[in-house]
Parts: sequence; C-alpha cells; structure tokens
Amino acid sequence: MKKINDTSVALLRSLLILAILVTTATVLSKGVFIMPNNLVNIMRQNAMLLFVVLAQFVILLTGGIDLSVGAVVAISSVLVVLFQGYGIVLALVIALLAGLIIGTANGLIVSYLRLPAFVITLGMSQIVYSVAKVTTNGAKIEHSINGAMLSMSLNQLYKMEVFGLILPIWMCIAISLLIALYMKSKFGYSLYAVGGNPKTAFFSGMPVKPVNLSAYCLSSVLCAFAGFLFVCRVGTGDPDTGNLLALDSIASCTIGGVSLMGGKGSVTGAVTGLLVLCVLNNVMSLVHISPNVQPLAKGVVILLSVYMNSDRKKGGN
Repeated sequence: MKKINDTSVALLRSLLILAILVTTATVLSKGVFIMPNNLVNIMRQNAMLLFVVLAQFVILLTGGIDLSVGAVVAISSVLVVLFQGYGIVLALVIALLAGLIIGTANGLIVSYLRLPAFVITLGMSQIVYSVAKVTTNGAKIEHSINGAMLSMSLNQLYKMEVFGLILPIWMCIAISLLIALYMKSKFGYSLYAVGGNPKTAFFSGMPVKPVNLSAYCLSSVLCAFAGFLFVCRVGTGDPDTGNLLALDSIASCTIGGVSLMGGKGSVTGAVTGLLVLCVLNNVMSLVHISPNVQPLAKGVVILLSVYMNSDRKKGGN
C-alpha cells in the first residue's frame, strides 16, 4: 500500500511542478506558449523522446539503468535509411531486430553474468555508436544502400492528421496506454517485484533473470521504433543523434517520481516528467534564454524534483 501511496504523491508533486511551469511559460511568452501551433510543435518534436522515456521507465522499474537508449535510436535511424529503398516495412523490421539484438545482449550480460547495468549499457552504447559511425563514415545519410532517396511519404505520414491530431500524437497516446496496461499484467507486476526486492521475488518463485532480460529487450525495441520516428520527422539517418537521450529519459523518469532504486513509479509519472522537460525547453527557447544558461535551469528543476520525491525519513536524514 505504501508503494502505491508514494507513487501517487510523487505524481501529484510532478503535476504541481508541471502546472507551475505551464503558468510561468504562458506568462513569460505572453500567451504564445498555449497557442495550438506551439503545442503541436512541442508534441511533434518530442514524440520520439516519449518512446525512449518509456523504455527507460521499464528498465528503472527493475532497479537497472540503460545508457544505450540513445545509441539504439542512432543505429535504428541509420538502418531505416539504409534499407528503406527495399521497402519501409522491411527497413522498420530490420531496425526493430537490431534493437532486439542489442537489448538481448544487454539483458543477458546484466541478468545472467550479474555485471553492473550502468557499465554494461555504457559500453554497449559506445559499441553501437561506433558501428553507426563506421557504417555512415560519421555523416548523416539520406540514401539507401541501393541508391534510393528517402521517401517523402515518411515525412508526410509523420504530419498526417487523424481526427484533428497529427499521427505522432496518436502514437504517443497508444504506446502510453499499452505500456500502462502492460504494467497491470503479470509481467508488469513482476517488474515491480523484481525492482523492489529481487531476493524476495526470487524466493517467491518469480523468474528474476528472464524478467530482467525481457525488460531490456522491450526497452531497446521501443528505442528502435523511436529511431524510425526520428527519420520520419527529420528525413535523415544520423549516427550522432541520441547523445543526450539517456540523460533526458532518466531525468524525465526521475522528475515523474520513478525511483532509481527500482520498484516504484508509473507510466503517468514518467510521461508527466517528460512534459515538464518539454515545457521547460520550449519556454526557454520562446523567451530567448541563452543556450549556455538552459542546462542550469534544467538542472535546478531536476534537483528540485529529486528532493521533493525522495524519502527523507529513512535513516533519520
């Protein structure tokens, strides 16, 4: 019961921070922030990041961490462009398979060899980034390996409206609902249990290692799809994209009350944390805050959120 209460309180705090930021953004931008065009632009730019945040959320629930999320997005974007000349569906399948392979490698090493997730996923990110850069000679690419230019239909698909909302928004809604429902399933309960107390979960008969492995696989597949969305929006495969995605995804989850120790958090909280970062980034751009100062503001919000969501009663501290 305490876990549920803690999660709810953390979510309320995150919503409070979001409400304050939205109000401040509206005032500072003289109403520009809440204009429909600006709100749609925010959603269009950050649809990809939502998939990465949900990927990180799944891993954090188990008490792990995935620093390779950005690298998976990068290699996926490269593979989608390289193979789109043979069909978009084939290109997407290849990208998803690549993500699955990377996630499986991370999961096997972390779960079965019991090596630190931080170090393993950091090393994996360097390997994957290197492969992406070697494949493209370190440059952005727009052509398939058979010489075909990137299809304009991808960008048109990304901008397509369905019932008044652009397709990426519907994708974000759909994946958020699916992951939320997933968390209500037996597998979702296992994630919470393994992250909360792996020893207790093991002695309760839960397959701790397979659960961890599955989490890393799901995480990387979500990131691979994010790479596909990146190509749809930008129109290139970029081996350098995603450098900050790991940090942004962890920050979003932390702001939303997802515990870095595992076993606590919610999809709603993770999404709310992402919205906080998106609003903050957008308003700083609207009011022309120097790029040199923007990380300072983000850092303050992150530290404030961690402080508010931490359990300061433990240990008498």
